Amino acid sequence: MTRRTLAPIVALALSVAACGSSGDADETAADAATTAPEVTETAATEARASTTTAPDTLLPGTTAPSTNAVPATTSPATTAPSATSAPTADAAEPFTPVDDGPYDVGVQTITLDDDPSRPLTVDVWFPLDASIETATLTPAQYTMLPGVYYESPLAFAATPDATSADGPFPLVVYSHGSGGLRYIHSAYTEALASHGYVVAAPDHTGNTAVERITGGGDDPAVISLDRPNDVRRVIDAMTDPADVTAGSAAANVDPEQIVVTGHSFGGFTTIAMAIGYTNDLGDFAADDRVDAIVPLAPAVSSNSFSDDALATIDVPMMVVVGTDDVTTPVDPNVTRLWDNATLSSPSYRVELVAGEHQSFTDLCAYLDDVPSLPDIPPVVVETIEVMSVEGCSEGDMTPARVAELLDTYVLAFLDEVLAGGPTVLEATGTPPDDVNVVVR
Repeated sequence: MTRRTLAPIVALALSVAACGSSGDADETAADAATTAPEVTETAATEARASTTTAPDTLLPGTTAPSTNAVPATTSPATTAPSATSAPTADAAEPFTPVDDGPYDVGVQTITLDDDPSRPLTVDVWFPLDASIETATLTPAQYTMLPGVYYESPLAFAATPDATSADGPFPLVVYSHGSGGLRYIHSAYTEALASHGYVVAAPDHTGNTAVERITGGGDDPAVISLDRPNDVRRVIDAMTDPADVTAGSAAANVDPEQIVVTGHSFGGFTTIAMAIGYTNDLGDFAADDRVDAIVPLAPAVSSNSFSDDALATIDVPMMVVVGTDDVTTPVDPNVTRLWDNATLSSPSYRVELVAGEHQSFTDLCAYLDDVPSLPDIPPVVVETIEVMSVEGCSEGDMTPARVAELLDTYVLAFLDEVLAGGPTVLEATGTPPDDVNVVVR
């Protein structure tokens, strides 16, 4: 299915650094994820050309960029899982991917103003009531500026009559990457909602595309504390049936089933929700309402979380990453997370072979259309082309395949940990050659 009907998207084109690009993987989590988008196509192409085969103990097909792909990046080669995390091959059935779920999807934009100094704009995707005639609804438009938007092929704009189906539904909170947008991975958030989840995603004020475009933005140390607090505020609003701000979806959220997921700096945010975070400016305490976490290509440097801190993760976890990611490479980011989070159970490490950092955004959906739009400044086209190197180039896993694998594995994981369903491998079958699954 074609995921996008594009309208002019100048603002988005200027912001597609969403979630960072080619940062020092051993910086603080904030710095690693807020690296400016001045990665060149040459550097990323060289990184891809320089990949070396990972050790034989890895699952088949895993490769990773060489250490000279990006200066000062620590060992961006995929390392083998620890002996205690040996690959599991219990699944005997062929791989079974999922499609869009049984629900039509509504989406509404709300504003949380409980903290006047930091209002949050939040998109909420939810399963629509089955009695609603979708032919009478308008496709959702994700708007950056007046007249600058794109339409969703799956979600519909919420109206007073377009209300949520009766729940209760689990709540998933999505955290975008640095310089991103709340809907930068709407293909993912819409898919979850179509399978019976309420999904809420805030714009992290001070760390969005707006600040990237204008050259502003908060200090990384401030952002590192603000981000998990943003997610906490979203959970507060979405689990309060009396909060009319959150709309009909909040009344149908199950407050006992909460998952946090996020990409890059949003992956850092996801982990912080489970174990807390401390820097020189203050502390954020872990939120014990979180039942499971799904970090995507997370920024997990040695300066963000200590090994001891990562060892305290005790909720189920699925970490998903592309083997060719040079912004938050598997090693040290996922390697540190996986090797230390031994209390997490069940725990899954899913590696998409030839996936890259921007594979976990909607960026590739815009690439072919932006240059043909009228009156597009050359800098916009150049930015799109440069950023698209990390995920939208020849040889990269295709966007459709990324979506198919990501949705399949994440939904199976959520069903296992929230609904007591079969294990991920039992539900999905034998992993195909282009994905490596490690189970603990």
